[in-house]
Amino acid sequence: MHPNTCPYVKSLLASGLAGAASGVRAVVFANSCSGMRRLYDLWKEYVKAVPALFIDVPKKRDASSVEFFASELRRLACSIEEVFPGTRVTDEGLEDAIAACNSVRALMDEVFSLQRDASGGISGLAVLELCLEGARSHPVQFAERLREFLAGPRQGEGAGGPRRIVLTANVIHGPELIELIEGLGGRVVVLDSCIGIRHYDRRVESRHADPMRALAERYLMKASCARMEGVEERFQRLRRLATDSGAHGIVYSTLKFCDTYLYEAPLMRMTCEDAGLSFLLLENDYEWTGLEQTRTRVETFLSMLGEGGSI
Repeated sequence: MHPNTCPYVKSLLASGLAGAASGVRAVVFANSCSGMRRLYDLWKEYVKAVPALFIDVPKKRDASSVEFFASELRRLACSIEEVFPGTRVTDEGLEDAIAACNSVRALMDEVFSLQRDASGGISGLAVLELCLEGARSHPVQFAERLREFLAGPRQGEGAGGPRRIVLTANVIHGPELIELIEGLGGRVVVLDSCIGIRHYDRRVESRHADPMRALAERYLMKASCARMEGVEERFQRLRRLATDSGAHGIVYSTLKFCDTYLYEAPLMRMTCEDAGLSFLLLENDYEWTGLEQTRTRVETFLSMLGEGGSI
């Protein structure tokens, strides 16, 4: 694997080769980027103990793309049934799963709303922990966990409040960056990442004549990331998130060598500065080995907020 490959992709392969995936019964790889596509090839060749499945995801959002993605979901269902004999993917089962996941999305909407609200008292770190838990949990159990969380006590920001930050990113799998921002006097009021607010955007239409098509429509029409078309739409959405949350600035975090995110970074900076929003671009190696350098940049950025500066 080339050294200038996404560190997330390399980490997944390293885990598979080291046997860390031994408790996993199968892995589904999405054609999200060329790195993930090549990882699927390598996994099939070198991590044979864990079956690898593949699904192609369109980059467009038109009717033809929805129909194609629905066909890919049907093909994936057939592959799952082959890998796990006796398993059946049925419309009834899909409807139950759709209802459970829609319930989680509705509850997470409440969490994200409270995160934006100065009186809500929900830190960015608490929201990240919920998002990570949701990525590992069955939706029915996670919904119960969210209800308990929403019923719990909270404390508002108080007068003056911290510097309010929109954090937009691809992979945020650990607390390092948010702990750093909030430890230096900022507060992440929007977590716009692959497992954050984008992940919970929109509901799947229930009782659809074709549940696979309903799933395809929701996935392709939800808030997109940089691997999808629609760059202007993403810019405008980010500005709305910043306005609605009263943010003072935007931190744009990406993994090294993630070409799709790095391509958009200069344009994202321009549109943010045009809107009077300070902008900070951060790259990381997935393990955050340069955290002290990042600390200096974040501290400088927070001190500049309100002056229209970007670094």
